[in-house]
Amino acid sequence: MASNSIISFLLISSLLVSFPSFHARNTSDYHFYLRRACNDTPHRNLCTRSLAPFSRNTPMGSPREWAHLAVMVAMSEYRRISIYLVKKHQGSPAFTDCTECMRDATVQLQSSEYELKNFDRTKFELQMNDIETWVSAALTDANTCIDGLMYYKGDQVGAVKHRVLKAAHLCSNALAFVNKLASSKSTN
Repeated sequence: MASNSIISFLLISSLLVSFPSFHARNTSDYHFYLRRACNDTPHRNLCTRSLAPFSRNTPMGSPREWAHLAVMVAMSEYRRISIYLVKKHQGSPAFTDCTECMRDATVQLQSSEYELKNFDRTKFELQMNDIETWVSAALTDANTCIDGLMYYKGDQVGAVKHRVLKAAHLCSNALAFVNKLASSKSTN
């Protein structure tokens, strides 16, 4: 009886001791894959930072899942900016066009996210064309917002430009993932 307890204790102890090294290796694998996936994006550091919190839940070899994740992250940032502009700058002439651009871009990214989530193998070409168009349009909307603010001065304008530029970079990264998916012709 005592030997069974000792064997059980040793077995459990060895599992507990080995678990951290397994976890670290597994985390390291995901971090390596994330860095490799982000190498094909124009803003690699931002890509790695923005996708890292979600990377462990994303299948490593799935271009569709990575494109979906990148679009969701960009969409979330666009939505935050849209809400911020409506709350803080509603009615301000400097921000009217920018607010509309960011709202439109959010809708474009929502449409893209929906298509990526509900991918249909038989409609691959059509869906990819739509997604590429919508993500590109969202990026154009962000650039239009920034261009429209260039004639205005002030700390608030600078802060909004900075936020929109970050969103544009996230969208640019999402577009890189979408383009990679389109070229892979894989629905995984």
